[in-house]
Amino acid sequence: MADTSTELLGKNYFQTREKLSDAIQSLNELGKDSGIDPARIALLRNLLANLEDPFLFVVVGEVNAGKSTLLNALFGEDFCNADVIPTTDRIAFFKYGEEAHEFDFSDDIVEVFRPNSFLKDFNLVDTPGTNSIESAHQHITEQFLPMADLAIFVFSVTNPWGASTWDFLDRIHHQWKKKVIFVLQQCDLRTEEEVAAILEHLQKTAHHRFGQHFPTFAVSAKQAFLAKTSATGNKELSEDSQIAGLERFISGVVESSEPRLVKLIHAWRAACFVLGEIKEKLGAASEIIRADDELLSELEPASKIQQERTLKKCEPLFEAFDQSFMAAGLQAEPLLDSEFRITSALLPQRKSAEEIEGLIFATTMKAVRRSVGAGSNAVMEDVQHLWERVSEEMQQHFNLELSVGEDGSPDWTASHARIQERVEEATAEALRELHLKDELGRLFARRSRSIWSFIFSAILAALGGVILSMVELTPWNALAFGLSAIFLALGTVVGAHTVKRTRAFYSAVIEEHREKVAKTQRQAFANATSEFYADFVNLFEPLRKVCREHRSKYEPQLAAIKKTETALAQLEQILSPVEKALNSRK
Repeated sequence: MADTSTELLGKNYFQTREKLSDAIQSLNELGKDSGIDPARIALLRNLLANLEDPFLFVVVGEVNAGKSTLLNALFGEDFCNADVIPTTDRIAFFKYGEEAHEFDFSDDIVEVFRPNSFLKDFNLVDTPGTNSIESAHQHITEQFLPMADLAIFVFSVTNPWGASTWDFLDRIHHQWKKKVIFVLQQCDLRTEEEVAAILEHLQKTAHHRFGQHFPTFAVSAKQAFLAKTSATGNKELSEDSQIAGLERFISGVVESSEPRLVKLIHAWRAACFVLGEIKEKLGAASEIIRADDELLSELEPASKIQQERTLKKCEPLFEAFDQSFMAAGLQAEPLLDSEFRITSALLPQRKSAEEIEGLIFATTMKAVRRSVGAGSNAVMEDVQHLWERVSEEMQQHFNLELSVGEDGSPDWTASHARIQERVEEATAEALRELHLKDELGRLFARRSRSIWSFIFSAILAALGGVILSMVELTPWNALAFGLSAIFLALGTVVGAHTVKRTRAFYSAVIEEHREKVAKTQRQAFANATSEFYADFVNLFEPLRKVCREHRSKYEPQLAAIKKTETALAQLEQILSPVEKALNSRK
């Protein structure tokens, strides 16, 4: 459809037809995909073809009346010039063709094909001059008039009184006269007063001869054509041509053509009917996608909420983890105390610090293994409950029975075991970071060295006192024995201080790692629980895959349905009032 024709001639009609054609074309494709009755597809194709039927305009007038120039001006293209057909005594029937060519339909008619796009919507019949037409030509011309949407009788302003045109009009069927309009051409060759006088005379003559009034327009097609084809356009020239009134009238003819409007209405109603069938066919697909939206899309949020509830329920488990670590620390204190005995200080055991750390590790791990089992059981129970709830909802709302595994229920063994493994691994890793063995070993060795240094000093002082007594050096012997006593006393004080220092170090390490071990255990349990729930969500991946396949297949169709439905609803606002008006006219 040419831009020129839609802008100037019947814009509203062509826009409505184009929108309806697009909707029908969309329904045609949707119908094939949805598998509706092929007869519906054929109906759509026929409706679409009928909507594309061009309007037929017949132009009549004497030779040199300016018929071809008028047609060129109306459509803004130089398609109808003197070289179009080889002779001027044949009827030229202009149609659309991909390539320009002519076809001799008969001795009297030549079909002229041109690639001008407006010819897709308008077929034009340019007749020979009425003053040169033969009886056969008149007969053929009358064959076009019953089919014509509009018959344009062109009079030249230089000779509007030619009898042949009036005689021809007098001979045509009275019913066809309803399609006739008068166009007084070449008005740029006369003054305004002369043109007005000629128009008045034309109207009076028509009323006198035929007892009716014909719509009459005075134009300068030459000026109109120049205005439309100039590079920048010429508003003043266009106004001087006075062609706007004629174009508005022709647009009215196009937009008020009852047969065309009836076709539009019938096509629109048929399109609405076919759309309903397609929507019904695709109802199952729409339901599957709705199931995905309403249920599958809620799986992860529901899983997240249930996971938070599970972790909150397992708070006592984390307290048990903490208590087991502190209890292990208390159980290791007797081994620590044994290192504070004087015999242990004089003869330190190299493995004491290692035994203390090993006891804490073994005791804590034993308690964790015992406690984490209950926690992983609690997680499995909550996940199983969620599975049962989702399965029941799918069965009730979508008649979909979920089944996995041999007995129809998921096997949570691997997920259950993973929680225990992760918590145990995390606990062991955190306990290895205590480093008690090395630090306690160094403290024990330092204490032993300090005590032995004082003991050796006391022994040396005592030996000195004995020697001094043997040589009867007094009071130096007494001073030596006193110094020995002082060394023993200092050794006792230093030993007591190292005990206090070692106990403080041990308590500080246990307290410092208490929070770290608890955080590590909690994080490991939470991560493993999250993976457990992820395993639950992944059970629905096959169903998600099916839904994705349905989406990729049906969502474009559903989107096209929605778009077409919107277009048909907009057309209803346009065509319903037209239908009411046509019905009231009948």
